[in-house]
Amino acid sequence: MRTRYYTEFPQDGADWQFARSGPSGIERLESGAALPSGAELIIFVPGTEVSAHRVRATARRPAELMRMATFAIEDDLAVPVESVHVAVAPEPDADGTRLVYSVSQTLMGTWMDRIAAAGLSAARLVPDLSVLPAGQHVDLGTHQLLAAGNTPLAIDNHWPSDVMAALQREAGASAAPHPVDRLSQLAEWAEAQPRLTDLRQGGYARPSESPLSLRQFRLPAALAAGLLVAWSAQAAWSVHAMNQLTQALNAETQRLYAAAFPGTSVSANPAAALRTQAGTPSGASAPSFQQTSAALYGAIAGLDGTTLVSVRYDRAMGELRATLTYPAFGADLDLKQAVEETGLRVNLGDTRLEDGRVVGDLAIGGVS
Repeated sequence: MRTRYYTEFPQDGADWQFARSGPSGIERLESGAALPSGAELIIFVPGTEVSAHRVRATARRPAELMRMATFAIEDDLAVPVESVHVAVAPEPDADGTRLVYSVSQTLMGTWMDRIAAAGLSAARLVPDLSVLPAGQHVDLGTHQLLAAGNTPLAIDNHWPSDVMAALQREAGASAAPHPVDRLSQLAEWAEAQPRLTDLRQGGYARPSESPLSLRQFRLPAALAAGLLVAWSAQAAWSVHAMNQLTQALNAETQRLYAAAFPGTSVSANPAAALRTQAGTPSGASAPSFQQTSAALYGAIAGLDGTTLVSVRYDRAMGELRATLTYPAFGADLDLKQAVEETGLRVNLGDTRLEDGRVVGDLAIGGVS
């Protein structure tokens, strides 16, 4: 059996750390160890940067399968489909469906630049959540991996605690995740997989196997640091995932409202009702991610032709900022009115025409 080598992208200019499959299991290599010529290298990429989708698609050729999978997940994406790279699992599951993974074209290009700079052009890029066995819930330090039904899910440990809790409940997690030695554990799971899902498909397909060298493995610190993406800076969500989250958070808020005020009917907008019960003006405190995201998605659901492109939440300011596409100029005013009916403040930004589409920015909430 051919020996595989495993690693992850180092952060902040740190040395690369490697593990390999051996007769006694997974072995960690000393820092600076050399890989043999032509070694098969797997680089695990964080699941927080990759979205998993389950689709039903069959095709004779890989290119056709990728196109079909891309069309199948288009409605689940929160960004234009042309800005996303799609990779398909090598084999369908027993029910005939396949796992499809999507990642930003920009980030995929950055990863490709990193492996080229490190002399690793033949390495495979495998999402860590793609090797997660069914029923597992683990903490990798920076993020958690858990199986949400038959679809894997990654949760950033820097996300707000209420968001993390809601996602865990939605995924059916019944216990706290257990910490693991991330590289060794991921490598062990990968060894048990008959075939791995490589993100390097289509235009990113790997060249022929070539000798690998560790001489250039130390990346410039600036390049590595430039890849760090924090929740407070930017979070790209799929519409499907955000809708699930919004529903879970709304249900939890209504449950808490009913417990706090027994005998009263649960408001359709429990956050605003809580402020009223407490005699607190709407602008007295910064709204949470739960409130702002629920208000935004509720408004979008009632407006045909309005689509979310990107969303960011500034936790310090209590402000959710979003970019959307509209069916026509002036539709942003309808969205503004729908959100304001929940009691939240809305500031509209620039509205412009991009590639034939009406695109606009807005901010919801914020400290008064």
